[in-house]
Amino acid sequence: MEASVQWHFPVVSQDGVKWLDLLSEAAEVRAERLSTGHVLFYRPGDSQHVSQTVKEAESMGYRIVATDTRMLLRCAYSSPFAYTLKEQDMQVEAIVMIITVQFEGTSIPVEISMACTKTEPVLDDHHIVTSFPLTLSPLVQGWFGNGGMRIGVGGRMLSECEMHEGGYEATLKDQTVNIRIPSEAQGAQIKSGVIKGLFAQLWSVDLFYMHHWEDMIWLHTQHRSFRFLRTPYVPQMPTLINDTVSSTSMFSVTLGVFAADVSLQSVTVGSDTVTWKEALHQGLHLTLLPFSNGSHAYALQVPFSHRLVTQKVINGQYRRHILPLTFDFIILPAEEHYSYSADVVCDLKESGEHLMYFVTCTSCHVFPFILKFLIFFKLSAFWYHFGFSLYVQWELYVGQRRLDWELVRLGDYRLKSSDDHLSVEMPLYSPGMTYEEFSLKELVAKVEFSAVDVVTLKVEHSLVQRCMFPVRDLLVCLPEGRMVVVADTTRSVPPTRPNSTSLLDPSCTPVATDSTRALFNFSLDSCGTTVTVEGNYLLYENQIRYTQKLLPEEAPIIHTDSPYRLTLQCRYPVNETRTLTVHPLHNTTIKGQWTLPWTQT
Repeated sequence: MEASVQWHFPVVSQDGVKWLDLLSEAAEVRAERLSTGHVLFYRPGDSQHVSQTVKEAESMGYRIVATDTRMLLRCAYSSPFAYTLKEQDMQVEAIVMIITVQFEGTSIPVEISMACTKTEPVLDDHHIVTSFPLTLSPLVQGWFGNGGMRIGVGGRMLSECEMHEGGYEATLKDQTVNIRIPSEAQGAQIKSGVIKGLFAQLWSVDLFYMHHWEDMIWLHTQHRSFRFLRTPYVPQMPTLINDTVSSTSMFSVTLGVFAADVSLQSVTVGSDTVTWKEALHQGLHLTLLPFSNGSHAYALQVPFSHRLVTQKVINGQYRRHILPLTFDFIILPAEEHYSYSADVVCDLKESGEHLMYFVTCTSCHVFPFILKFLIFFKLSAFWYHFGFSLYVQWELYVGQRRLDWELVRLGDYRLKSSDDHLSVEMPLYSPGMTYEEFSLKELVAKVEFSAVDVVTLKVEHSLVQRCMFPVRDLLVCLPEGRMVVVADTTRSVPPTRPNSTSLLDPSCTPVATDSTRALFNFSLDSCGTTVTVEGNYLLYENQIRYTQKLLPEEAPIIHTDSPYRLTLQCRYPVNETRTLTVHPLHNTTIKGQWTLPWTQT
């Protein structure tokens, strides 16, 4: 708390109020007058008042100084000789003292009072609410003339226009000033926490409140209050919005709203816990939804066909799909943990035919890198191509191509069937695959699988699955006319350092390397790539070479060829450039060559 009065102050006597002006004196003289004075502390109800020298008062935590224009008093809350009172049912802390100043051999008493409210703010309808008494009795002498008030937030004074547009309110009712600050106002902050297992939030803001008035003695009194308003923690149960539309066969939920200090760590579906990075590859589409005020929410989409969605038939007429969810969050900076659990349910009327998909990504030595579908259905729900029934209900599509015997042969698919399901195994290097990411660590492949009603031609069921497969050696001929190569250069004799290799154009070096492999990604019309015509195909060719360093003249060694050379070839039909091939590299010691086993248009 702090109070100050000018060196032009009133002196009350039997003859009335006279004003003593000491501003014309030198600053040293005024400081001397104050240091030699005494301080009398006054508390209502005390029969005796405490008198001390200025130095004794300073030893108890009171700061009494003379500035160029004012006499200033400063002390902490709950200082000695402070007392509390009630103003409009609000707690107020006050200090009243009389400082004597020596003038012309006479002790002139100067009364200085301080008073500050200590009420805690509350949260009301998304507003931080605090109150101030219109008048603080220790600061008012006699009659009271209100001069108005202003407020500021975050260290900046607000104009009337800014208050109106920002939703701030300052109203006077029953001698009480009520101030309402929107919880989303600029400068307001939200802190999240966990209270007894419940998610909770508190709001805080730096408020500046200024009120000025005049009374019987002072022509102008200005009261300023700088307060850090902090509401108590208020339970705020996150809202789960279920936007699932049964016709899409997809659960769609949104959970929020969270402040910036809350971060989603993982989602547990059924018994499987999936991190943010793993979600997409597990068939869960997880999205962050940011808002303009800095808060955010999370959206999750899961197909009904996902293996973690449970199903059961209700009264033989409805099939209930149940998605058990647990969202796990961390709250910074204290790293508190909070979990939100819910079961999302969607009932579909039974139509007599059902499809369910279960997908796995596998790898083995005999049939490397397989995307395996297990498709469950009723016998009347499939088409006659595979000999199950003459009644046609659905046709299955891989990407844009119908799954028939031609595609099975062309893509080297493996099909297995039983009474109630069909198993489809797709090699990684087969039509229907889309390759989204290449790196030294992994290849990300995507396949779209759908079931189309043969009568309406409407897609009744769909699934997008992504899998990550480890990469050792790889050659990819991309449809946009690029070549991607991952080559192990240490298999040569002697081994070759990956970071010492280049293409035919020596300036084309690997875009990434590790201790054994190099990754090249280049356009077919660059890096020295040659093109020739072979029948109905265009053959693009380049080489990975070891870049020899110059040897000293005193120890020359003659080489007729590079010690390492790997030939790379991509074939495209002359009249079709939208083709794609992917193959593993089998021999990187001398030369590798690959042809186009299939074409995807």
